[in-house]
Amino acid sequence: MNKFTLLGMAVAIAASGPVFAQGGAMGGPPMADPYGDATIAKADAEKAAGARFDQLDTNHDGSLSADEVEAAANGPGGRGLRRADTDGDGKVTKDEFLAGQKQRFDMIDADHDGQLTKAERDAYRAQMRARMQQQGGMGGSPGQ
Repeated sequence: MNKFTLLGMAVAIAASGPVFAQGGAMGGPPMADPYGDATIAKADAEKAAGARFDQLDTNHDGSLSADEVEAAANGPGGRGLRRADTDGDGKVTKDEFLAGQKQRFDMIDADHDGQLTKAERDAYRAQMRARMQQQGGMGGSPGQ
């Protein structure tokens, strides 16, 4: 596996943060976990992703401009936004954003049942950490 693939996977994990993040300073359940059972349904994750897009779309024009993407890229989980511009037009539409979030959900959903359990999320994070360590981190070669 090359460094770019690993970087892409790391970005996917980082970008999934806003959708799959644990509760805020109040220590509540995950944002997309309305029942507090540590399981996130795909529909709940999609709803949270839509809300996150609306929050990032500060001028409310239905797409994220280069400036909005740059501002989000400097925040938690925003580094993957540049990759969401799948048509290369310099903007990220809501459809592009949601498609990326759905893809990340499906990648983490090991049993493909439309539910992310805490165990699946933890296993995915551990797998990514192990791959990055095996490859020497985010940019180095093994042993660096």
